[in-house]
Amino acid sequence: MLCLTSNILGGLWPARILLLVMLTFVTHPASAFQGSRDNDTQSEGLDNRPLEDNEAEETSPWLITPTLAADPKLGANVGAVIAYLKQLDAESTPSMVGLSVSYSDTESLAGGIGAQLYWGADTRRLLLLAGGAEINNQYDDFLGTGQAAETQDNVHTLGFRYLHQLREDGWFAGVQGVSTNYAVGADGFIGGMLNLVGLSGFDATGLGLVLQHDTMDHQRDPKSGHLFTLHNFAYRESLGGQSSFDVGFADLRWYHALEHFSLGRSKRPSVVAFQLKGRFTADAPLSGYSSVSLPGYTAGNYLSRHYSHMLVDGRFPLIKKFGLVAFGGVGCQFGEDIAGREIDCGENTYPSIGFGISYLVKEEASVLIRLEVAKGKNDNEALYLRFGHSF
Repeated sequence: MLCLTSNILGGLWPARILLLVMLTFVTHPASAFQGSRDNDTQSEGLDNRPLEDNEAEETSPWLITPTLAADPKLGANVGAVIAYLKQLDAESTPSMVGLSVSYSDTESLAGGIGAQLYWGADTRRLLLLAGGAEINNQYDDFLGTGQAAETQDNVHTLGFRYLHQLREDGWFAGVQGVSTNYAVGADGFIGGMLNLVGLSGFDATGLGLVLQHDTMDHQRDPKSGHLFTLHNFAYRESLGGQSSFDVGFADLRWYHALEHFSLGRSKRPSVVAFQLKGRFTADAPLSGYSSVSLPGYTAGNYLSRHYSHMLVDGRFPLIKKFGLVAFGGVGCQFGEDIAGREIDCGENTYPSIGFGISYLVKEEASVLIRLEVAKGKNDNEALYLRFGHSF
């Protein structure tokens, strides 16, 4: 959804699971609110007649939408997002504050609050989030061992990112931080395996720097331009954590409108989006290793020291508020696996493919939801009802 790097909690895979469930609206929004700004400008010349019911609904600053996911780890997961939109100044993207909760048939419960703020004609950007979860995991193939497993994660997370514009041509720089306290538990043989490989959980607190180049035409539903982000987290015991290690990220996102290609009668253009992403660790404990993060795969099920992927996402409006989406990509693990073996991309690739439908929840602001299915290799598959695009 948001074209702001979604890995603010990328150092810890349980925290990423939490974000997928509780803060989808913050880390991947799908809306371009240029339409809202145009409506505000046009309304200045209107008389003060009472608004009709449908007009009031269209201009409401509130967003309420359900969420849904089904995968081999969390089972069937349902929830809701409630968000409030407010434009802080006339030239800035509308800011958003929201609450999200979800519950799964594995008796997992997650909730959180978040804020995404833009001001100073978009020259200043702030992301805030806080949440907690009790997650009961169900693995069909735990850590690639072929064994089914059940584990329990207790997660509490705080995070922020602040960006400040350096130059008018789209260069930003800033700082970010995250503090996560989680514990992983399991019974029997799997519990012994967790302790053996060091996946019993820990406290981790990190700070990092962010460098970003942003030429997107819209912050939340880009149709052209790119977003290139380099950032890191330095987790240190001196900051209050239990481990010291480093994680670096590179994330390139590119968008192109297919002006002369249409599958329906919509006036909105079709868009092809491309992402090239990498996560790299140094001195990380096993719980801080990189996980396959393509659609269809269970976060935390495949771990390695480093990871990268390519993902292409096609967005094709049809009629009225409906559209089609289709995506495909491939991920690669390299460095070392959790057994300490050297691995490379040649034997550790993870394909992903999927399709679905989209629906505009708030047409004048291009806020949408996506119902999609994704398939990876072997038995990896998932169903999602997303609030917005994946990137």
